[in-house]
Amino acid sequence: MTTLRQTLTAPETKPAVVTELATLIEDEIASMKGLSGVAVKTAFKAAKAGKPDIVRRGSNAYLGTLADTLDPFWSRFTATDGQDFGSYLQANEAEVKEAFLVTAEQEVSGGREKAMFEKFKPQVVSVVMGALPRIGALVQKHAG
Repeated sequence: MTTLRQTLTAPETKPAVVTELATLIEDEIASMKGLSGVAVKTAFKAAKAGKPDIVRRGSNAYLGTLADTLDPFWSRFTATDGQDFGSYLQANEAEVKEAFLVTAEQEVSGGREKAMFEKFKPQVVSVVMGALPRIGALVQKHAG
């Protein structure tokens, strides 16, 4: 059985998935509101000023990790002949959130990266959980 990582990171699939994931991330950040949104947008703008391709590079680097995190959910979803993976993820949000946090905390190295993650963890989790329908649709489009 092929894993979600193998499917999404295959040479013929990965470029499109990375492009769409980067767009999804940028759209989600742009749609953030309130004081938290302003803080995240400011930090994001500063990061992009130094490295304009930071979102695409990050999407490329962490796509496999995202796929590994979602793989158990994808397996259960496909076993049930589900129709909408985004809705499935949303219906299992608490479990997805826990899996995402475990994975993210393992992936973040020490130093400045860890400090930034800890500072913006609530916002990152909020963005990811809010984007579950779009993330699910992206995965289903390329793996379904």
